[in-house]
Amino acid sequence: MLQTELGSIDAVTSALERKRPGVASHCLRVSAYAVRLATQYGLGSDDIETIRLGGLLHDVGKMLVPSRILDKPGRPNAREWQELKIHPELGVEIAHRSGFDDEVCGIVLYHHERYDGSGYPDGLSGRAIHYLVRIVSVMDTFDALTSPRDYRERLTPEAARAVIARGAGTKFCPWVVSGFLALPLDLLMPASDEASVVAGQPEGAVSLSPDQFAQPWLLRAESYQFSAC
Repeated sequence: MLQTELGSIDAVTSALERKRPGVASHCLRVSAYAVRLATQYGLGSDDIETIRLGGLLHDVGKMLVPSRILDKPGRPNAREWQELKIHPELGVEIAHRSGFDDEVCGIVLYHHERYDGSGYPDGLSGRAIHYLVRIVSVMDTFDALTSPRDYRERLTPEAARAVIARGAGTKFCPWVVSGFLALPLDLLMPASDEASVVAGQPEGAVSLSPDQFAQPWLLRAESYQFSAC
């Protein structure tokens, strides 16, 4: 499947939609939210395109996570959680084989890293996490909190913002959280035109200060040994 069906963003998102429609919808929303935040920060078109693609692909590894885990009502147990936690590494294999560049692959691999080093798969912290990854991470969390789960009700956007605000400096980058909290609530609603997210049509920019401590990072995928899936 990886060799014959994938290779472009349309092919990958179509495959994800067929295999995991709920995950595909989540990825569309995260991509739209992250593009809105990146645009508000006045980031360049290359960064915005990386954000868009990385958001669309960030959970693509869940195509290879067993359905018994993803479709299970309730929280995963400890063994299932360990299986679920490998989805960034599965996803970066898919993204890499599909021809996406290192920065997009970095979002896929590192979107569950946390600012205080408590995330996975590598326990990166602070400036070691690329600023584009940090943006997608916050918007991924926001969409997860505002989406229903079998074991909890969805939060309102206001309640989700409060949760994320409390995590600034620990789970989340303070710079990203400050920009996120400054976004008007109408920009924290699901995309009205999901096709535009796939096609790549970001909204107009309102320039804000760029990330002063953004640092280039060495993507682990450069030396990653891609095994057969």
